[in-house]
Amino acid sequence: MHRLSESEKYSFAAGLTRNLVIIVEKDFRIEWVNNSFCELTGYTMESCIGKRLSDFMFGPDKDKAVITEIYECLTRGVSIAQEVIQYTKDGKPVWVSLEMSPLLDADGSINGYIAIETDITAKKEQEEELERSRKELAEMFEYTVMPMCYNDPKGKFVKANSAFCELFECREEEIIGKHYMEVYFRHLPVDDQKALKQEATEFLSSDKVFRKEMKVVSSKKTSLLVEVVMKNVIIGTKHMVSVYVIDKTEKRDYEERILDQNKRLKEFAYITSHKLRQPLANILGLVELVKSESQPRQDVTITFETLRMLTGQLDGVVHEMNEALAELDIEAEKSLFLNEFEDNRIHDVWIVDDDQVITYITHRLLSNADPSLHVTEFLSAKMALEKLRIDGNYPDILLLDINMPGISGWEFLDELKQLRRFVNVYMYSSSIDPEDVKRARAYPMVREFLSKPLDMKMIRHLLDVPLVHRKVG
Repeated sequence: MHRLSESEKYSFAAGLTRNLVIIVEKDFRIEWVNNSFCELTGYTMESCIGKRLSDFMFGPDKDKAVITEIYECLTRGVSIAQEVIQYTKDGKPVWVSLEMSPLLDADGSINGYIAIETDITAKKEQEEELERSRKELAEMFEYTVMPMCYNDPKGKFVKANSAFCELFECREEEIIGKHYMEVYFRHLPVDDQKALKQEATEFLSSDKVFRKEMKVVSSKKTSLLVEVVMKNVIIGTKHMVSVYVIDKTEKRDYEERILDQNKRLKEFAYITSHKLRQPLANILGLVELVKSESQPRQDVTITFETLRMLTGQLDGVVHEMNEALAELDIEAEKSLFLNEFEDNRIHDVWIVDDDQVITYITHRLLSNADPSLHVTEFLSAKMALEKLRIDGNYPDILLLDINMPGISGWEFLDELKQLRRFVNVYMYSSSIDPEDVKRARAYPMVREFLSKPLDMKMIRHLLDVPLVHRKVG
């Protein structure tokens, strides 16, 4: 019966482990690798022996600084632990957790090194996916049209999105770390501030959703009426307060204008009723007189003359009423509706597409649908980006192709996010790939994904969809 030596025992154990084991000589040439190493990398032990460690562990994406640090530490007799990418025989990248230590002789001198690796590719992919999700959620928070912020339990701002900063006319860095009372309720009397703080304290001790309509003042002292909705949340391990704001300022102004017009209509009705009542009473009396019997003819003539005069007075009052009502109607349209229509009407359209035929057709269809439109053509995304950067004028809507030379539609959207401005973008392409549609919907500024060529029905739909007017940042 053969008795295993110590080295044979270690070799046998290393051959059974799922971890990758590599033994290298003092000059970092491979002396031995276990089966797990061969299975993962695709190399045989024979093809590895005698070759330098860096030939297997590091590939085209190697970090020279990391490699230098590993070699320097090991040469000094210091063990290292790193997460690195190494490559299989067919060039596939693999993430491994590397632990490497010197092998010492009896006198303490280094005569080689042992490396133990653990395949962590799945873990790394999971981390990268989580990081992508985190970035997407951060972008959704940043670019959503709903004003939102996060406060700590003490009431200090931790994070605010672009819509919040736009509504309150501030920059995020101006409010982070400040208490919300100091920023938006400094105009309130001391007693009201205390009452509001007490409400907030009671809310923090509950799991309920807090809703309250209140008046606030922006950083530029603009008076706003808002509904604040708050909820306690846990983000990671931190206790936070999630806040979103519904701007009701326009609704308040609208209601005040309605109330004012109702008041004026009541006053108008009261005054005109008195003006109408007098000639009507006289006319009714004269009618009764004419109906009576045994009246001389001369009195009847006088009665009809009086009736004609009173009827003229009544007609004049009716004309006054019509003119006054018309003025009120025009004023109501101007104050309540015309501005809203003007804000939402599309004036300026950009077409960013390298296909000149499709661009010509789309331009003509837009002009046929609305001759007053100003349509600008860009045969490359780069030209459109330069235009945005130079003069800062942004279109009402932008039709964007995907596949273009130089800068693609996706790259254009990424650059647009860097400019921190919101544009109503419609991706339009001859592609029907569901992945393109899914990818387009990940961008908050993309309203829809359309297929080429556009028809007149779709053009009219584009021109009828309400716009989102908002600066980002």
